Amino acid sequence: MLKICYLNLTKDIPPRDAVYLRGLKENGMTVVDCRDHSPGIKKLWEIFKKYRAVRNSCDILWVGYTAHILVPLVRLISRKKIIFNALGSLYEGIIISRGQASPFSLKALYCWLTDWLAFHSASVSLVESNEQRKWLMKKFFLPARKLQRAWTGVDDAVFFYDPAIPKLPNFTVLFRGGFLPESGVEYAVKAARLLKNENVKFKIIGSGLMADKVKKTLQSFDSKNIEWFSEKLNQSQLRIKMQECHLSLGQLSAHDRLNRTIPHKAFESMIMKIPYLTARNKGILELLQENKTCFACRPADVQDLAAKILEIKNNPEQAGKIADNAFELYQKELTPKILAQEILSLF
Repeated sequence: MLKICYLNLTKDIPPRDAVYLRGLKENGMTVVDCRDHSPGIKKLWEIFKKYRAVRNSCDILWVGYTAHILVPLVRLISRKKIIFNALGSLYEGIIISRGQASPFSLKALYCWLTDWLAFHSASVSLVESNEQRKWLMKKFFLPARKLQRAWTGVDDAVFFYDPAIPKLPNFTVLFRGGFLPESGVEYAVKAARLLKNENVKFKIIGSGLMADKVKKTLQSFDSKNIEWFSEKLNQSQLRIKMQECHLSLGQLSAHDRLNRTIPHKAFESMIMKIPYLTARNKGILELLQENKTCFACRPADVQDLAAKILEIKNNPEQAGKIADNAFELYQKELTPKILAQEILSLF
């Protein structure tokens, strides 16, 4: 059996890694943890010392999510196979999604170079969709063999279906996630305004860049049908509040990035049997099929979103069937053990 050395710069193991590390163990692999989050460059020295102590017994190195800067450094100290669990690129997250700097700025150049070094240094990088794979190949001049689509999945020890959790008495729509521009949270709030007289409640869990815009929109009308949790919830609280709802909203904007990304909440909704409604985009439709395992509406279209919510509310049997189909898909193709098996088959 293979022995995997897991390297990262984080205090806690990110969910994207937790899914795969658990799956590797369920497939009989041994995982050695070589993480450190000390301040400054000290963490790099600590990781090097930890790796040096186990290097002769490890077969494959797994560089974890968000550790783009670590990959080329690991390549300098090892010739072993390196799996980089990238999900996406630093450039995309910081420059395209959050807009923290101009595409022609020094910060953008730094992000691009960090990504370029990471993807070229790894033996293979795991990304969230085939559309993401194609975009990265073009953006960073990568051969196809360097990138592998790997579904994000969900840690089913944390998120799972609990039949003991009752649904709320009123039909409740959930929006959960960070308020990034591509999230489309503003469309959820505007849909709530259109449906405030239709006995439809909304539960919003999250915060982020667009929080002020959401707050101003809520103050512009009688938003009693919206409950907003802006504080961070622990995982048990989050799971319960999510499963109480009747419908889960995905990403709703017309942002180009949505053609490449699949949010964590898609997998969480699947495993908790919550019907999932998303704006149509290439990324999510690689995973889910409209009217079979999810519902879909037009991107950035409040009227269509509100109409679809009302349609789902009035057809609970269809909603239940969609949720059951998505749960079945998860069980057949998306458990941590199955996802890890697919990666192990590469080696």
